[in-house]
Amino acid sequence: GGHWAPRWCKARQRVAIVIPYRNREEHLRIFVSYMHNFMQAQLLEYQIFIVEQASPYVFNRAALMNIGFLEALKLHDFDCFVFHDVDLLPLDTRQPYTCFQAPTHLGAYMSKFNYQMPYDKFFGGAVALSTENMKQMNGFSNLFYGWGGEDDDTFNRVLWRNWTIHRHAQRIGKSYMIKHKKDEGNPVNPNRWAREREVPEQYLRNGINSVKYTKHSADLYSLYTRLLVSIG
Repeated sequence: GGHWAPRWCKARQRVAIVIPYRNREEHLRIFVSYMHNFMQAQLLEYQIFIVEQASPYVFNRAALMNIGFLEALKLHDFDCFVFHDVDLLPLDTRQPYTCFQAPTHLGAYMSKFNYQMPYDKFFGGAVALSTENMKQMNGFSNLFYGWGGEDDDTFNRVLWRNWTIHRHAQRIGKSYMIKHKKDEGNPVNPNRWAREREVPEQYLRNGINSVKYTKHSADLYSLYTRLLVSIG
């Protein structure tokens, strides 16, 4: 199921890497082989979860991350969750893929943006949240179908909890984004700006406590656990 732990020492954290996924098989093969080497170099206990959306057709990245969180906790008491895009590869093993007290933005400096932050509220690509962080912010919004908006909504949830986002130094925090064509079934969300303007009362009602889904299968492959789900 893509689980690994060092045999000669006790890892300081148990980490679940959750990948919201659909129709990106080539990127998946690259990602899992690369990330096993990356995580083992840091002597971390971890497991990779691929959460694949079967239906509806329009992609809902944030809901898949909520589902991955809930399903992973059924298997182990994970301390830390890394929510990660399948086309993003961290370049330096000195960047710890663990959780801190504050939410941590691991994908802050991407090759796509010339290794610079594209805007101040940017919180996409890869983020690390402790299990307690996830529970206190009620995970992610389930309302963002299509591309865009869910990362900014997550940023707002972090501000709502009065947390400060941590980012590692740029020299070790760079990530390479694999180039790809625009995904079918993931059109730009025309309501992304309106959805982003949720108020705290909505955060309490919309998240891991309200996500509705059907789990069709849970397959343990050698390099990852693959969950096939429908949202709705």
